[in-house]
Amino acid sequence: MGKTPRNQPKHHITLWHLVFMTTALFMTMLNMPLMAQTGMKILFFNTAVILCYILPVALISAELATGWPKHGVYTWVQEAFGAPFGFMAIFLQWFQAIFAMVATVAYTTAALAFVFDRPLDENPWLMFTGVIIIYWGATFANFKGTRITKRIAGICLLAGTIFPSLTMITLGLLYVTGPAQPAIDISLTTANIIPSLSQTSTLFLFLSFLFGFIGMEVSAGHATEVQNVRRTYPIAILIAAFIGFSISLLGGLTIAMIIPVTEISNTLGVLQTFTILLDHYGVPNILPIAAMFIAVGAAGQVSTWIAGPVKSLAVAGRDGMLPKFLHGSNTHDMPVPLMLVQATIATLIATAFLLHVKTNEVFLYLTSTAVLLYSVMYLLLYSTAIRLRYKYPNVPRTYKVPFGNWGIWVLGSIGFSISLIAFMIGFRPPDEPDFPATTYLAIIIPGVFLTLSIPFILWKVRRPNWKASKQTKKPRPTP
Repeated sequence: MGKTPRNQPKHHITLWHLVFMTTALFMTMLNMPLMAQTGMKILFFNTAVILCYILPVALISAELATGWPKHGVYTWVQEAFGAPFGFMAIFLQWFQAIFAMVATVAYTTAALAFVFDRPLDENPWLMFTGVIIIYWGATFANFKGTRITKRIAGICLLAGTIFPSLTMITLGLLYVTGPAQPAIDISLTTANIIPSLSQTSTLFLFLSFLFGFIGMEVSAGHATEVQNVRRTYPIAILIAAFIGFSISLLGGLTIAMIIPVTEISNTLGVLQTFTILLDHYGVPNILPIAAMFIAVGAAGQVSTWIAGPVKSLAVAGRDGMLPKFLHGSNTHDMPVPLMLVQATIATLIATAFLLHVKTNEVFLYLTSTAVLLYSVMYLLLYSTAIRLRYKYPNVPRTYKVPFGNWGIWVLGSIGFSISLIAFMIGFRPPDEPDFPATTYLAIIIPGVFLTLSIPFILWKVRRPNWKASKQTKKPRPTP
């Protein structure tokens, strides 16, 4: 009766499994066209992302995961500020992921539609159907547990993201070092690398870079299944950060050097690049194959997110934060009721493609909402790291941010400041002549603040019988 999973070791996630799962959470070719639109300024933006985001979140998550190696941000924030804020942190991480993954699935559908010559603005049902098929398919696949999740993450990351990225980078390098000239000025001058910090567009571009790396800490939700988690997690997150950063930077530069900035599509820039390269090398017929590989990569990212935050949210639910009918899990320890709720919400969000004909604007709404919600979660995360250094100084941490309390204050303050700036910028509509700024604010502001209120509403209306008894709570191994 479903004993197979129980007969296998609980700590079945190895170092490289965790590297692939962590990298699959944040690395995507979707962000490369946005990066490419900055030209050589991509060097400045990527350096800023390393200093202001990757280092703070990677090192702080490593410390927190080795001190409290269970259930990720839910446990960390709860230990620092109490149960309501812990619940808010995991709820925001979970809820923003639904918006972000609908955007990712839509990107996958757009890629396939481009190859098969199906204009998206004329086929809103195509976009909607793509989201339903891929999101629900990934949901059902993850019912089989994290042993399936880790395999999907590894295969899809290698075949659908790393392989096509390295192929594009290699072909692009050969292309621009041959008879073709780079589409951008590649001189390493200050004016060519440093953007104007007074323009709103520069701030939006910085947000797009951040969006390409958010989620690195989510794999901590699988900590109870990781072999020697206190040693494995810090190594895995640093390797994943290096892989994701390096390939994203080179991929963005490749697109920038091949396609003029004004012609780069936010959603189709990667396939535009492949089209030019494959035509140049006389093999245009394999473009559909390239698109399929890219779609596999995006589907793998969706699958990894679907199985990530929801497991920690289920723990919060059994701690009394959610009604009992959402507590259930199957023999693979996957919270099926919550996963079905998650997929249903994704379906409702996807109807935006039916109600709004301009797909690029729908993408903007989805990604802006995700960034705004995640910014609040990161405000809690960085505050937690500083708070726990003083509240529990003697809790053993295999890894600690260097330079003592001074180090945690510097990294925490940088991360907190950037998250706060990202939150404030997210409410500013893009500087585009035809963009409906009033509509943007009318949708984004109520939506974000309603979402932020949900965890506290649930906390206020919770009932004593929502808390699972010790007899019904699933035993969880101690790392």
